[in-house]
Amino acid sequence: MFSLRGILQCLLWNLRMLRKNPRLIMSLFIGFLICFLLTEKAISLSNEFLTDIQIFEPFIWCFADSDSILLASMALILLLSQFPRLDTPAAYLIFRTNRFSWLLGQVLTALVISIGYTLFLLLSSMVLTANKAFFENKWSDTATLLSFSPASFEAALIVVRKTIKQTTPYSAAINIFLLTAQYTLLLTTLNLAVSLRYGKKAGMFAMIFMSLLSYLMTPDRFMTWLQLNENVRYYANVLAVWFSPLQQSTYIMHNFGYDQLPTITQSHLLFSSINTALTAVSFYSVQKVQFTFTGGNQNG
Repeated sequence: MFSLRGILQCLLWNLRMLRKNPRLIMSLFIGFLICFLLTEKAISLSNEFLTDIQIFEPFIWCFADSDSILLASMALILLLSQFPRLDTPAAYLIFRTNRFSWLLGQVLTALVISIGYTLFLLLSSMVLTANKAFFENKWSDTATLLSFSPASFEAALIVVRKTIKQTTPYSAAINIFLLTAQYTLLLTTLNLAVSLRYGKKAGMFAMIFMSLLSYLMTPDRFMTWLQLNENVRYYANVLAVWFSPLQQSTYIMHNFGYDQLPTITQSHLLFSSINTALTAVSFYSVQKVQFTFTGGNQNG
């Protein structure tokens, strides 16, 4: 039905094509720029008070916030516009392997892209603060200063207040890394499933529509959208988190032992279920796709 060699062949072919694509460089540049802009305030605070920073803290403070994850994922959409390839070379590759080997190669490619891009964001945030960072698994003096910081540090402030007594920088960084990777993987598998079923343009539209919906489902915007008052803010937060994949990937919007928000484990289970369902749709759809062995691109 499928072969490991064929799957790896499809994976390597996809990565080779992405490596030669200028959109990869553009996506990574935008991702690095986002990390630079998000870490600038924390670095400025550290420079002003001459405090050091734990090496993973910038990544924790930046990507514990839903808007930051959304911005980073929008940069990834630029790259995903070229995935999966449904053109003549892809048709020949399927002919050399088979449809299921090709599809498993696409799924594996989606996993590599998601983990690789999130790892790039992590390394970028580490590089930007490497000159004054330490690796010891404890919160820095800068984290303590954030407890007294103004609203411009709101995301970092929430992280400090919620987790500083309950977890360590290593643990928080691992959880944020996995949640961010899960969200990017969801975008990738959504694009794959819709592209195989309805075409590449529909796949792009699905990713953009989900990003827009996730943006509107941010608790404050959710309250504005439904014209809710402050008395029901807590319930709005709970509803927004449970129904928005973006909020599910936001570290500060999880249950730390005193509310009805989802736990991190529940979020991972939910993401895994959705990604599995989208992969199943892709398996069904790939049997219906008509590839061409002549010139031109196959978008339908």
